[in-house]
Amino acid sequence: MNVVRKNLGALGIFALFFIAGLIPALLYSKYDIQIYINQFFHPVANNIFLFFTHLAEGWFTIPLLIGLVIYSWRKSLFIGIIYLVSTLLVQFFKRLVFDQLDRPHGEKEIVRHPGYNWLPDIEMPAYYSFPSGHTTTAFCIFLGLSLLTKNKKLGIAYMIIACLIGFSRTYLSFHFLMDIVAGSLLGVLTTLLLYFALRKKLKI
Repeated sequence: MNVVRKNLGALGIFALFFIAGLIPALLYSKYDIQIYINQFFHPVANNIFLFFTHLAEGWFTIPLLIGLVIYSWRKSLFIGIIYLVSTLLVQFFKRLVFDQLDRPHGEKEIVRHPGYNWLPDIEMPAYYSFPSGHTTTAFCIFLGLSLLTKNKKLGIAYMIIACLIGFSRTYLSFHFLMDIVAGSLLGVLTTLLLYFALRKKLKI
């Protein structure tokens, strides 16, 4: 409970993101939500969210792990473990459990929708939608950093970044809203469970 109390700000940001996404995802169809969000499509916002969405990819996470090794190999090992476990879990759910769920580009109702905006010159994936891997990685890594940092205000900033990464996946039409809601929950649960399991062994 002491860990939860110390990180209440970061966990509160996650809770707001999760609830704000879960409620409309339960009340409205994924198509209606996607089309509504797409109405705010704008070139400036595209560039902003493309930047954030790339923060959950290898070009960022691998240098992060290398940098953490210099600072603390124990903390780097922890982030590496939760990153690996979350990635394996996402692939398990995507390819073996929810493999029939398509992304927005795989849904004819959206592809044929008049006026729907797609990113120019970017090949959009059509399959393996649930849960969002980028969102899972974002909440996993940035919550992990939040737990490890002594500056809990910085921890809140980390979680805001995770939220922006998650939302970018729906805004950019890579995932439906429920995909990122599930991804955020998977990332947070994976991180918390592994933190409590490993913190004494790794002395973090």
